[in-house]
Parts: sequence; C-alpha cells; structure tokens
Amino acid sequence: MRKIVVLMLLLVVVSALALSHSPVQRTANGIIALITDWGSRDWYVGAVKGVALSIFPEATIVDLTHEIPPFELEEGAATLWFSSREFPSGTVFVAVVDPGVGTERRPLVVHTENDMFFVGPDNGLFTYVILDYGVKAVYQITNEAFMRPPVSYTFHGRDIFTPTAANLASGRKVSEVGPVITDYIMFDVGAAYMEEGIIYGEVMSHDLYGNLRTNITREYVDELGLTFGDKIRLTVDGETIETVFVNTYGDVEVGEFLTYVASTDQLAIAINWGNAREYFDADIGSTVIVEKIE
Repeated sequence: MRKIVVLMLLLVVVSALALSHSPVQRTANGIIALITDWGSRDWYVGAVKGVALSIFPEATIVDLTHEIPPFELEEGAATLWFSSREFPSGTVFVAVVDPGVGTERRPLVVHTENDMFFVGPDNGLFTYVILDYGVKAVYQITNEAFMRPPVSYTFHGRDIFTPTAANLASGRKVSEVGPVITDYIMFDVGAAYMEEGIIYGEVMSHDLYGNLRTNITREYVDELGLTFGDKIRLTVDGETIETVFVNTYGDVEVGEFLTYVASTDQLAIAINWGNAREYFDADIGSTVIVEKIE
C-alpha cells in the first residue's frame, strides 16, 4: 500500500512538471516572426533561422518581410505594427532595422499587454506596437545565457536578438533576459486631428505600388461624414488635387486618384494603376489635408 501511495505521488509530481512546460502553460506559443531590412540576397536571414532552430527546433518561423528599405525605422515600425496585429498572443517578434548596431544603443525585449514579445534594438522600432498594445515591461538584454557567443559588433540579429527570441519561444521567462527599463526610445508620432471640418494628418507608410497610408483613422473618416462617391479636396505636401472617396481601386478609371479606408483601417491615397507616392514626391511624415467638397 505504501508503495502505491509513493508511486501516485511521483506521478503527480511528474505530471505537474510536464504541465508546467507544456505549450498550454507557457506564455509564448512557439512562433518566431522575423522582420528586417536585410533583403533576401545575402546569408543573414538563413543564419538567424539556423540559430533559432539550433536553440528551439520545434519553433515555427514566419517571415513577415525582409524588404524594409535599408535604415527606414519608421517604415519598419509601421510594418511591424500592421502585421503583428494578425498574430496570436504569445508570438515572439524579431525586428531588426538597426543602423546603430554595435554602438551603445541597447538590445531590448518589449513585453506588451497582449502577451506578445518584441525583440530588437532600442531605436524607436517598437513605437507603434507600444502605443497600440500597451506595455507590461521592457527589458534590456544583458544575460549572456540568452546570446550566441562570441557576440559580434555588426550582427546582433544573429548573436543577441534571435537567440533571445528562440529562448523566449521555447518557454524561458522574459524576466531572465535582464533588467527592466523605462527610458526606451519612442518616435515623436504626430496624431491626426480635425478642425473646422478639415482633417489634418500625415503619411505613415507606403507600399510597393506607391499607395500612401496615412495616420487618419476610420473614426475621422466617419466624423467627416465621407461616404462612397464623395468628392474630396486632398493636399499632400502642399500640392492639392480633387479626388473621390471610394472602396477600392477599380471604383475609378485607370490613372485616376482615389482615397479609401485601407485594410489597416486608415485612410489611404492611391492612383489606380499608378503611383501616388511618385506623383506627390511624398514620404513618411508628409503632411496630408482632407476636406469634403459639398
């Protein structure tokens, strides 16, 4: 009888240990999502995937994109935000747009309120996810047990960020990576606003087709009372045109301008089969003014 009791106690202990390491109990879900400005020509992406799988072979690795324009932090921040919104809680993101690699800029893990983890440099890259999701804590990565030795000066994506992400995805506690900090870098993000029936905003990002996505949200569009077919006076960086508010590109003729609410719930500016960015010579931060023509 005593042996049976001991055996049952052992089974309880083993079950508890197994459960504590199970995916159900872990905050992380095993997904590692990558976004960089490295492109696909060189060996960088392959190397970081190898590091991740060496640490955590069961990881699910997702490429968000590696085509962020080199050094374009704002574009990287916006793209990270847009894509991360579609992922489940527990996903670990490795974001590397890092012109300051090897300098005194700090390596970070941002643990957001929705239990996502963002690993990368302290240069503003996490601004939009922090503003949208909120922050549980931000950690500076100092624990060498989360790094790949020897740590190079020029490839922290391989030697610090990806090993940290793989360890987190495997279930290690984020509190182990290093101390909590509160003085992390954020972009000075301008907010859209409405004044006397006119919306003022700016270009937040642009895509391969030259479509301009603004920081003007659907709420402002609704407040202005825009409906399908309404005419708009649109000014981008001082150049004014008249266009129309529609649902999609094919609602206007080829070569015509249009405005619409994009899949990100923000007002976008485009030319059907054309390039609005080139037409306005616009970039991130370009001013946008929208006025409904009655």
